[in-house]
Amino acid sequence: MPQGLMLTDLAIAGLLLLMAKILRVHIPLLQRMYIPSAVLAGLMGLTLGPAVFDMLPWTDTFTANAGLLTTALFTALGLATDVPSPKVVAKRAGSLWAFNQIASVSQWLFAGMFGLFITSFFWPEISPAFGITMSAGFMGGHGSATVVGDIFNSLGWEDGFTLGLTFATVGIFISISVGMLILQLALKMGWITTFTTFDSMDEYERKGLVKPTEQPSVMKDTMSSLSVDSFAVHAALLIVAIVLAYESAGYLSSFHSKVQIPTFVTGFLGGMFIRIVAKQTKASDYLCDGAFKHAAGMSTDYLIIFGISAIKITVLAQYLLPMVVLAIGGVSFTLWLVFWVAPRILGDDWFEKGIFSWGWLTGTVAMGIALLRIVDPKMRSKVLDDYAIAYVPGSITDIFIISLMPIAMYNGLHWEALGVGLGYIAVVLFIWRFLFNRVGTKSANNR
Repeated sequence: MPQGLMLTDLAIAGLLLLMAKILRVHIPLLQRMYIPSAVLAGLMGLTLGPAVFDMLPWTDTFTANAGLLTTALFTALGLATDVPSPKVVAKRAGSLWAFNQIASVSQWLFAGMFGLFITSFFWPEISPAFGITMSAGFMGGHGSATVVGDIFNSLGWEDGFTLGLTFATVGIFISISVGMLILQLALKMGWITTFTTFDSMDEYERKGLVKPTEQPSVMKDTMSSLSVDSFAVHAALLIVAIVLAYESAGYLSSFHSKVQIPTFVTGFLGGMFIRIVAKQTKASDYLCDGAFKHAAGMSTDYLIIFGISAIKITVLAQYLLPMVVLAIGGVSFTLWLVFWVAPRILGDDWFEKGIFSWGWLTGTVAMGIALLRIVDPKMRSKVLDDYAIAYVPGSITDIFIISLMPIAMYNGLHWEALGVGLGYIAVVLFIWRFLFNRVGTKSANNR
């Protein structure tokens, strides 16, 4: 079990988040850059922390908080996630599932192979697993970067932790800056007809606030306060699930010294198992998905703050040039996925789905939603609905990639990883072409 979140660390992170939100509300430049408050707070924590001015009284173990919050994030997602039937996936989101699988797996493969290439021929002193830090940060954000960084730490390459978190932070800026350029190009090419500019947003949207008359409830009361507070039960369920995730991961990892099961895996699967049991026993009637989703969102924000604050500037100075080369290659490859692969798989509304995918392939799902709202403010394309359906089967693949790809690349199993990845992409293409398309055709004929 890790050391828990220290009250001092949590108070510092909370203060930074409050300051960041106030700055974003009152500084138009930050609003135009669409910088999330958590990212701004993390940058403040990095600048005022031990990496630069060393003014914040972080505890000696504050860097470990990111790992605990990652487990909390994935456990909360599992508790809030339904498992859709294969038929629903095929009818509603088959093409988006296929594209997401191809895009995510191929990005990991490209990052691994391109990183191997540049380290073999130009920077042989760098670990051959260097490229994985980019895909962990770009596609998975700070959560996946923390998981991969912990794996590299256990393998003896501590620099991988800082590199992954840096790519995750840089990816957010790349996501929104390049994404805005993509939207401008799409408008000129006629791929979209509407474009919600910053100037056309109201004051609340610019500041990242919700108008008082439009604020929804965070959660619903499912239990009488005479017995117990509803939020207390939801918090208890999440905390117990997190503890069980650590215990089960430790137990499963005890059978072999070279087998380490990440806690985010047991957390996500454990959360889904608890949800299934709750559904079968009708206990789900007294659980609120909104509470778990907000728990996941809160974990993400604090994870970003701790993750960015833990970046080591001295490590970045040693890897700066290879990181720039790797990032340029990764951005170029992801643009190819959006502009060449997406139109051939996604069909109608390919651009809306493609720009959303660009957001999460380089930054976070939140960045994808932000870009999607600019081009589709009323969400008529139903991209988020389809993504929610395709998320669960796709997340299982992500778990395997995040857990195994760093180990394979670090231990020299490069070609084995490439072969398995390409084989999986071939299977996805077969399913999409001969199964999902057939189901979609039957569904259209029955209308």
